[in-house]
Amino acid sequence: MDMSFDGPVDFDALDEETAQVAHVDSDFCEVRYSTGEVDRFIRCLLPLPVPEIANEFCFGVWMSVSEASWNVYRDGFDTGSYGSPGCFGYLMHVIPEYEGSYLLHADVRFQSRLRPRVMLHETDHPLYAAQRDGVDVRQVERWVALTHRQ
Repeated sequence: MDMSFDGPVDFDALDEETAQVAHVDSDFCEVRYSTGEVDRFIRCLLPLPVPEIANEFCFGVWMSVSEASWNVYRDGFDTGSYGSPGCFGYLMHVIPEYEGSYLLHADVRFQSRLRPRVMLHETDHPLYAAQRDGVDVRQVERWVALTHRQ
């Protein structure tokens, strides 16, 4: 009962040189620009409780993280043993029905052999309230319907 986003950046919007050297797989993305700047992203889960069914709905999201955090996660990825419990990150998506969610601040909590979980920082943004208080089943049904539109 989850939904995921493709990439953390619009690869079509990157210049040809940057797009050719960008690396993306199912868990990591690294974009190196001609300026020397590097953006690093990791695939995570953004859980939202669904109290009516005592479960949660997760968005598969990409989080922008620092080079140091990227290295900690990458170094522990195969073993599930990390040098720290998590890191800070920026949400790289606009979650449906939550305009302005792009770049929300969050804690990324590493999990042994599972995708990290994203816990949004306290804010007045409605997505934070949804993560704190939960969403209703009808909202989850709307999200699921989005994935089946053609």
